[in-house]
Amino acid sequence: MCDKIMENYKPNMFQLQCLKALEIQIEEGKGYNEAEIGRKMQVNRSTISRCFKRYREEGFLEDKGFTRKGAEFLEYYKMIESDLYHYFASIGINEQQQRQAVTGMFDTADIDTIQKLCQKEKMHLRYESIGKNESKEITKLTYEQLCNSLKKGIYQVAFSIYRQGKDWQSLSMADQGFEKPAYLHLKGDKNYLELAVREMKAMTKGGAMLSGHIQTVKCRSSKDVLTDLPIQDKKIQIPFEDFEFEQLSETEITGQIQLFMTSSVGEKRMPESMATLILKI
Repeated sequence: MCDKIMENYKPNMFQLQCLKALEIQIEEGKGYNEAEIGRKMQVNRSTISRCFKRYREEGFLEDKGFTRKGAEFLEYYKMIESDLYHYFASIGINEQQQRQAVTGMFDTADIDTIQKLCQKEKMHLRYESIGKNESKEITKLTYEQLCNSLKKGIYQVAFSIYRQGKDWQSLSMADQGFEKPAYLHLKGDKNYLELAVREMKAMTKGGAMLSGHIQTVKCRSSKDVLTDLPIQDKKIQIPFEDFEFEQLSETEITGQIQLFMTSSVGEKRMPESMATLILKI
C-alpha cells in the first residue's frame, strides 16, 4: 500500500466509525451486514453502501469483510484517532469536547499535519521545561525521598520513550509499543511502573505498513544492574526504585531509566536496541 493510496482514501470520521462498526460486527461473528451497521449508525443502508463502495473498489473490503490491506488500513487510522484523543486530553480538553475536537481535526487536516502535531506533544516530556528553569538548580532526588513525599495508591503517569545515540531527541519506535498512560503502583512494600504492551504500526518511506510488538524488555537500574522484565498478560512491571529522579520545579518531577528491547516487525525480528524511558510525576 503506497502513501498516495493511504492519503487518497483517508476516511472522514463517519467513515472510520462505519469501518470500526464493521470490524466489531465481524469479530462478533455476524459477518458483513450493511443494514445492521446502518441501524447502529442511525442512517439508512444506502448511506453505508456508498460509504463502503470506494473501499470495495480499492480492494480494502470483500464479501467476507476486510482484506489484509483493508485490515492494515483500518488499524493505521485507528491509531491516528487514538493519538488525537491523547493529544487533546494532554492539553486539557475535557472529555465532552474531545470528540468534537478529534472529529474536526481528523476531517480537515492531512495525515502529515496530524502526525506532526501528535509527535510534538509526545516530545514534550523532555523539553517542555527548557527556559522555565533558568537560574534554578535541577535537584537530584533519591528513591526514598520521592516515596516519602507520595501517598500510597495507583497513579496515571505520562511517559515517552526516546532513542539513544545521535538521534536522542527523537522518539523511539518503542514509544508506540505501549499503551498510554502508564500506571504507577505505590504499595509501600512493592512499588513499580506498569506498562501495557500494544501492537505497533508504522509506515515506511516506501509506503509499506509495518506492524509488530515488543517481545523482550530489560532495564538498567540506577545502580547499573541489568534486570529482565518478563511480559505477563501483555504487561511489564518496572521497579520504581530503579529509576533516576530529578526535581525540575516545586511541582515537576521526572524519572528516567534505560531500556533494552527486542520487537517483531512483520516477519522479521528486530535486534535488541536501547532506549530511554522518561516519565513525568
